[in-house]
Amino acid sequence: MLSKPMKRPLVIFTLIFCLGIFVSRQLRIPFLPVYILALLSLFLSLIFLKKTMRSDIFLSCLIFFLGAALWKNYQILPRCHISGYSSYKNNYPYTVKGRVDSQPAFKNNTASFIFKAEEIQFNGSSYNTCGNIIVYVRSKKDLGSALTKLQGLEYGEELILTGSLYRPFRSSANNRQNYRDYLYNQGIFSVMNVSGIDSVARLKQNRGLIFQRLAFWLKDRMEDIIFKRVSFVPASIIDAMVLGEKKNIPVLINNSMMKSGTVHILVVSGFNVALVTFIIILSLKLARIPKAIRFYIAAPLIVIYCLLTGASTPVVRATIMAGVFMFACLIKREPDIYNSCALAAIFILLINPRQLFDIGFQLSFASVISIVYLYPKLKSFITPRVLKIKYIRFLIEGCLVSLSAWLGTAGIVAYYFRTFSPITALANIFIVPLASLITLCGFSLIAMQFLCPILAPFFAYSSEFAVSLLLNINAFLIKLPGAYFRLS
Repeated sequence: MLSKPMKRPLVIFTLIFCLGIFVSRQLRIPFLPVYILALLSLFLSLIFLKKTMRSDIFLSCLIFFLGAALWKNYQILPRCHISGYSSYKNNYPYTVKGRVDSQPAFKNNTASFIFKAEEIQFNGSSYNTCGNIIVYVRSKKDLGSALTKLQGLEYGEELILTGSLYRPFRSSANNRQNYRDYLYNQGIFSVMNVSGIDSVARLKQNRGLIFQRLAFWLKDRMEDIIFKRVSFVPASIIDAMVLGEKKNIPVLINNSMMKSGTVHILVVSGFNVALVTFIIILSLKLARIPKAIRFYIAAPLIVIYCLLTGASTPVVRATIMAGVFMFACLIKREPDIYNSCALAAIFILLINPRQLFDIGFQLSFASVISIVYLYPKLKSFITPRVLKIKYIRFLIEGCLVSLSAWLGTAGIVAYYFRTFSPITALANIFIVPLASLITLCGFSLIAMQFLCPILAPFFAYSSEFAVSLLLNINAFLIKLPGAYFRLS
């Protein structure tokens, strides 16, 4: 007897794959038994290929053990990995040669970046090594002198660094979220402190990917425009919303947005990717570019924007989903958002299975899925007669989308951040449209600076006004009784 075909098999297999990663993390099972079970499941699924039910069962087992094997394999680091040379405490200096693998960030008297290690020296011996480390170059001098010495430091540049190397410590009182776990989820197992700019030797050779270097170059130009046209605090918020750079946001503002549950607007999200995709497609359409060619032009541009904003999990998810939707339209097929989410999740986890336990990954997918699933069900409770009134429908639909997202993410936020914010659903109704307006003004400011500089001040003033309004509304909302609660 044949079983009914599975509905959305990609979604089901993705969930099974994630379950395999989760179980493998909890159980200390060696890699070899998991690998053997995966091969056995593959063999049995091929034997029972024509018997649908048995084939589905063994195929599900195969997906499960593949997820488990992927996790185990990811935990096995090469013998030459840089983490093998670091401990929680050591006093002797290391000299590490490699290249910068991220865009350097400068704040206070510190420059920080991810460094791909290639060679390490200590105690008079030299060894080949591999792996990423997070580097902090700290200067006792004024930041201006540090910036002068490191002027032009960029992604892909080869360096020789001398400093202390150690494993990251837990830096949070909350044992459910700390800096060490965050770094581990990014595949970074070591931290290097470089004391003084003189401990950085630049080899004047760049081996970075051209695509990535182009993205970072564009980001630098865009940031220059934002900070030259807009005062610092509003500029820092626009920088975060448009380009995904949060380093300049004041701590008080970040904490205030956290209390209202709207801190998600301070990062580049799926909305930004959707907006960029819409602008690109519309521009190409107005230029009368054929539909098929639009896809091949738009796809690389969206990928550049993804790299430009740091390729965070929400942006990668949205980029993949945007590509799936564009391709579906190209071949005249109806796109399915659940399958698109599943495909994005599989892509991210295949690269780094630790992302399953990253807060950004969980919040990103939980918010999208909760909106898609809960919003239609909540809307069904509203009388159709009420929805016929245009402005009331707009307000109600905004409330329902906000409520759906809050219901889907409130548990995750409470678990990790120990904060429960009932005001979030109300705050999002006002904050999200304003954040959208700020993002549009930010993109328009950058575009006008290139196309028509005389209009740039208008968008700069509009951005500042919108940011000021957003901050004042947020400050008012968190002062309401019962706006948020700190959980023990």
